[in-house]
Amino acid sequence: MMTCDEDLVLGRLLNVFVDICLLRAGPQDLPGSVFLVVLTALLSLLTGTLVIVGTFGSLDTALAAQLLDILLLLGLLRLVLQLTGKSARFLQTAAALFGSGALINLVTMPLQLLGSGVTSQGDAGELSGLFYLFLIIWALVIVAHIVRQALEVRMASGILISLAYFLIVNYVVQSLFTVV
Repeated sequence: MMTCDEDLVLGRLLNVFVDICLLRAGPQDLPGSVFLVVLTALLSLLTGTLVIVGTFGSLDTALAAQLLDILLLLGLLRLVLQLTGKSARFLQTAAALFGSGALINLVTMPLQLLGSGVTSQGDAGELSGLFYLFLIIWALVIVAHIVRQALEVRMASGILISLAYFLIVNYVVQSLFTVV
């Protein structure tokens, strides 16, 4: 059973992740905690796997693809932060990326259910597809915002970095796993 203090801490953390997704907070607003990185990475792994399972046709393939995505993110993040002399920001930045990714995945799930329950010719299917596209773009903006804060660069640079990451990961994952 959680205590009142633990509930407050979890509530505050959730609020910070929501604020990060709304571009009102950044990774610097999170504690530099290994536990938080592991927790958010596991949540990202779970929610991300559920979001992409339809793309890969099986749970084990989706899990492997999502795990690869997480490992690539950790590796590229570590490399970029070390190259820029900001490696002390690794834990906060990783937690921000994983936590915001998990929240976006949670928002995506109902849209996928809505989209899968209607024909592609219906207005609801088109609207669901439009919202899904918006979420992909917004997820890139969130990553750009986090990267911008962590590296102290302009938003345009953050967008270029997040887009490059997105393209690299999609290329690697689709090269290794069959998309159905």
